[in-house]
Amino acid sequence: MNIVRRISINYLKIYPKFAFNALLKRPQLQPAYFSKETFRKNSNFASSAAINSAEYVEDNLSEDNQISNEIISNINKQIKEKSHGRLFAVIQLCNKRFKITNEDIIALNTYFPANVGEKICLEKVLLVGSSDFTLLGRPLLHKDLLRIDATVIEKTFIVPRPLYRHGIRYRRLHWFRTPYCLIRINSIEFKNSLDELPEVDGLQDHVVY
Repeated sequence: MNIVRRISINYLKIYPKFAFNALLKRPQLQPAYFSKETFRKNSNFASSAAINSAEYVEDNLSEDNQISNEIISNINKQIKEKSHGRLFAVIQLCNKRFKITNEDIIALNTYFPANVGEKICLEKVLLVGSSDFTLLGRPLLHKDLLRIDATVIEKTFIVPRPLYRHGIRYRRLHWFRTPYCLIRINSIEFKNSLDELPEVDGLQDHVVY
């Protein structure tokens, strides 16, 4: 006798009630098109918002504007009184992003046009913040809002790296030296408050690296 058939016969002998219910149970076919009512009936996670879709949500635009004005006034107060403490920023330099603060050192593994000892101003600022607030750019912050001063302290090359290529009647040994630059962040300071920024942002006095 086949093993599968023997197991099925033993199952019918031991559990006749469950086998009878399994034979009588018909598969439930789902409709090809699901409407909202069908989905709500079959779903066990229907939310109250989906069921009561006719409810009206009040618009609290005036309260939101009042809260935002209070937050902006508090930020302007800290900027004018310089009570914000230590600042941090996220900048973009040579197609790379760095999170910096005062007296940090940035390492660039690429060519940088400035010479050693020159002071530069970093204008591509994506974010600035302190312990109480954070200002995000869309995508960059205004150049008259913040000033980040830095100094180039070292320019050199990384240790040479060999690259050996070989093939049929072909053998070459190449040496690569990647430029290496170190930049120290001198200071991160606010130039103006949020209410004192000019309305039109021109392209003059922009230095792009």
